Amino acid sequence: MTQYLTTRQLESQAWKLYFVAMAWPIYVLVLPVAWSKLGMYALLFIIFPGTCLFTWMACLMHECWHKYVPNVPNRFFYQLFSYMLVTDPQLYRLVHGHHHSKVNTWDDTEFHPLGRIKNTFLRRVYNFCEILFGVALTFSIQMNVLPRHPRYKDKYKTGKAAGSVIMWLVIYACLIYASSSLFGVAASDIALSYTINFWLCSVMIHHVQLVPHGNLIVEGDWNVRNMKSRNLKNDTLPQKLFHFLTHGDTREHVLHHTHVAEHARPFPGKVPLPTDAVYISLHDYAHVLWDMVIKG
Repeated sequence: MTQYLTTRQLESQAWKLYFVAMAWPIYVLVLPVAWSKLGMYALLFIIFPGTCLFTWMACLMHECWHKYVPNVPNRFFYQLFSYMLVTDPQLYRLVHGHHHSKVNTWDDTEFHPLGRIKNTFLRRVYNFCEILFGVALTFSIQMNVLPRHPRYKDKYKTGKAAGSVIMWLVIYACLIYASSSLFGVAASDIALSYTINFWLCSVMIHHVQLVPHGNLIVEGDWNVRNMKSRNLKNDTLPQKLFHFLTHGDTREHVLHHTHVAEHARPFPGKVPLPTDAVYISLHDYAHVLWDMVIKG
């Protein structure tokens, strides 16, 4: 198989993991004081750098799962980013491989932890909540479904889930304490800024997932289903801004399924896309969301 990227190119990505591992805690530390000083204008600060760092961290966690960058401790960063994203590392380990094998089907537990919801009204309600609350909703459902799921229950460890909760509390309790001690911000500013921050970050990450796969159920073999994964165009300012905030994860997303061994995301244009790759605009994506809520 043709290798489009060199080891040197892959190794050049290592700095990103170290940078984000330091930048996200600093951002969380100063967020409450930014909120207390700027009020609602702090929403701009949450969007950038907040959601930008959060989606970057999610991309890097994903890349550590695939071990795309050879010169970093992938397991360490995978665990660290999982905890900072407020997720249980074992969940993604369990479901992401099946996302690749069952992509664009109801059996993809990463995207459809409840499978196909047969009742149309309930499916519409679920889709609306998914759009509104983002990946936090699917993650919460996975935490409840996987321990009883026939495919995962023997591998799921309740002790690891409890350990993850402890790690979340330790990391963010320390950051909250440090922020309060250094800046003297009110508890209400901390609570409100963090709530809005994690809500927006959760929504942003999930829309990065929904662009290529949202409401996309495809009949056919693995190759056919891979090819239907959508790619967001890059020819308007809003689309370029979306790619900037989400690190281009949706720009050539089909390559992650058709050339999974290649770390193509940071190198747009380096790996040729299939000739019949599916491209959509943000306007097309709005129709996808509309159909999820109206048609189910």
